[in-house]
Amino acid sequence: MRNFQYFPVLKGRNGEYGALEMLSPELKGFLCPVIEIPPVTWNHEGNAPAKTIDQHLQKVGVNVERAWGRTQPIFVDLTWIENGQRMADGTHPAIYLFRALRTRGVQALPVTGLVRDQEYQRAYRDVVQQDGRGVALRLQREDLAESDDLAIQVANLLSYFGTPQREADLILDLRSVDGSSQIEDVVSMIDALPKLDQWRSFALCGTAFPVNLMGIPPSARSSLPRTEWALWRELVSTRSLARNPNFGDYAIASPEPSEVDPRIMRPSASIRYTTEENWLILKGQNLRNHGFTQFHDVSRMLVSASEYSGPNLSWGDRYISECARNRVGTGNLTTWRKVGTSHHLAYVLRQLANLSEV
Repeated sequence: MRNFQYFPVLKGRNGEYGALEMLSPELKGFLCPVIEIPPVTWNHEGNAPAKTIDQHLQKVGVNVERAWGRTQPIFVDLTWIENGQRMADGTHPAIYLFRALRTRGVQALPVTGLVRDQEYQRAYRDVVQQDGRGVALRLQREDLAESDDLAIQVANLLSYFGTPQREADLILDLRSVDGSSQIEDVVSMIDALPKLDQWRSFALCGTAFPVNLMGIPPSARSSLPRTEWALWRELVSTRSLARNPNFGDYAIASPEPSEVDPRIMRPSASIRYTTEENWLILKGQNLRNHGFTQFHDVSRMLVSASEYSGPNLSWGDRYISECARNRVGTGNLTTWRKVGTSHHLAYVLRQLANLSEV
């Protein structure tokens, strides 16, 4: 695997898939997404799962192929699928999903961790041995804090998969990052990672994006700091590490999967727009009472702002420009997740390219 510049962790939902699909082949060559398969949706009114696991995973192979294609590797993580879930025929969900991806020619690699369920690890081992692409190990703070001997645990897991370290990828996932996050703590975690120079790739992921925008006032523009970006930049520019990590984040989403009761949800017309050091949040009123036509106004606010990157940076930026001129419809919430994610991916890749030229 190439040493990709950017490892975004993206929810396996239509907005994120759509944003990946709109990336140019050239830009796709500089990133390797980590797709998190979301948990089975919940029917709050019936107090039961809204779908079977078969229905939930049925279109994932098609979606990933359409979004990403067959020429570049992509990580796939089923961490949010409950351990006891099985397909109707008894097949493990990981076996089913990677079979579907394999059939469609997708270069998918499984992502695992130190404390995954034993049946998951067995299923992942079967996938690794059949596909021969290796495996990604995703470590979190708790893994480092609770491990008596991290090097032995990692070596044992890779041995179980039959994967040498040079064919494995390492993701150190900080998950939620806030203003209190200390760079010294991150340096200590990186220093604790075993044989850092021998991994095929190494990425540091995390985000300061909140679970939701409920605390953001309506009919206003606000900003949220991209703390993970500032932390990573300071880390690679001021600290002497055994190996500098590639950058990873959660785009314009929280690490937690969102599961909101639609009976009480009051979403607003909002755009999440990535800038140099922050996310610009442009927020209208709630959609139930004021409608989706607000997105024309919110788009006009953004196009007139100094932070707007212009219509040519990404598909999302072009859509914002067209929406501001009433040349396209206002879409739905999935449309605007696609818009914001499309802009974010292109913007971060430009930031990384600019840094590499310095």
